[in-house]
Amino acid sequence: QAILREGLEDVAQFFKAHGSCRLPLSPSLLVKGIVPRDCSYFNSNAVPLKLSFQNVDPLGENIRVIFKCGDDLRQDMLTLQMIRIMNKIWVQEGLDMRMVIFRCFSTGRGRGMVEMIPNAETLRKIQVEHGVTGSFKDRPLADWLQKHNPEEDEYEKAVENFIYSCAGCCVATYVLGICDRHNDNIMLKTTGHMFHIDFGRFLGHAQMFGNIKRDRAPFVFTSDMAYVINGGDKPSSRFHDFVDLCCQAYNLIRKHTHLFLNLLGLMLSCGIPELSDLEDLKYVYDALRPQDSDADATTYFTRLIESSLGSVATKLNFFIHNLAQMKFAGSEARPTLSFAPRTHTLKASGRIRDVFLCRHERVCNPSKGYVSGDSWGRRQGHPRSPVPCHSPVSPQIYVVKVQRDGPGEVTFVQRTFEEFQELHNKLRLLFPSSLLPRYP
Repeated sequence: QAILREGLEDVAQFFKAHGSCRLPLSPSLLVKGIVPRDCSYFNSNAVPLKLSFQNVDPLGENIRVIFKCGDDLRQDMLTLQMIRIMNKIWVQEGLDMRMVIFRCFSTGRGRGMVEMIPNAETLRKIQVEHGVTGSFKDRPLADWLQKHNPEEDEYEKAVENFIYSCAGCCVATYVLGICDRHNDNIMLKTTGHMFHIDFGRFLGHAQMFGNIKRDRAPFVFTSDMAYVINGGDKPSSRFHDFVDLCCQAYNLIRKHTHLFLNLLGLMLSCGIPELSDLEDLKYVYDALRPQDSDADATTYFTRLIESSLGSVATKLNFFIHNLAQMKFAGSEARPTLSFAPRTHTLKASGRIRDVFLCRHERVCNPSKGYVSGDSWGRRQGHPRSPVPCHSPVSPQIYVVKVQRDGPGEVTFVQRTFEEFQELHNKLRLLFPSSLLPRYP
């Protein structure tokens, strides 16, 4: 954080001296300053920076980019270029896979800039909303999309975008042998578009854990993705459509096997470690199976989908990554409660001996929706009575009696159902191995 602040001051001085500059990521982007409060860093090995620049266009939004140091971004550029070519082939054949392809530019040895896609979240952040074991659950992605698309027609459109983009990602990542796939480098837009980021390993060069490959499945396709496609636990006709879509997209790319082999062959001498000899090209040749008929290739890819969906290794990999991120983030990432943000200690607040729910009633306030009376309650007495309200949208307020160790230590507090729910969710995050009761 200190290094970032120091660097941002240098960048601010640069803009004071020069007024504006064009971003290497895209020369059409003209910026006039940095926005320090919007800048931060990601908790991954290379600790990439999240930077926000002021747009010269007064009507334009701030331009957000990721600056990475320590990764060969030429490999990312090449991978994105291959995916862009695949997308062009699909579109020319009348198949729009709704792919999200972002800009990436290497600015020097082991460094460069990557475009940030707005309104998108990593699968890890979506899954841990359901606890650290969220990667083993089927509902997180569907619930998140539902939250951002509350109207039925919006949600249906988001699911359609998800089906197409997920199929495109499955085919592209398999053909290019993109590895090191965990839930922090797969992202989902609020519109349902799924896309992959961070292509530090490709052409089948998987990360190893001892003698074991970390990427055990042919590609990432998990039960929570199938849950979105099916609209529930049970298989539906939409899943068959998804499989057909994958096979159709795969066969269209297979027709252009020589194009991909020639383009990658031109890059053999450029010094990318994972694309240095003919064995690396052979991976793509074997993945595309040019000798197979379309029918054989369809059967083959259908089996790959079944294999990926049945792989426990992917979810286990996601779970291990969740734990690693919690450890990496350390104590700063410990969840706080939005309604009681200060940290309570045994010494400062005392041990809670008993909690008793006294009563509940609906209360409202014309300006704020509800009044919680004396939200912290009063020691040795009952809180101020809230104002009853019969509006259908007014929330329930629960009056809770809290008894602590020590004579006469009684407090009355008022809480909403949502606050209890938040407490429950964050307890599950902190104590993943404890069998907490299900929340209604």
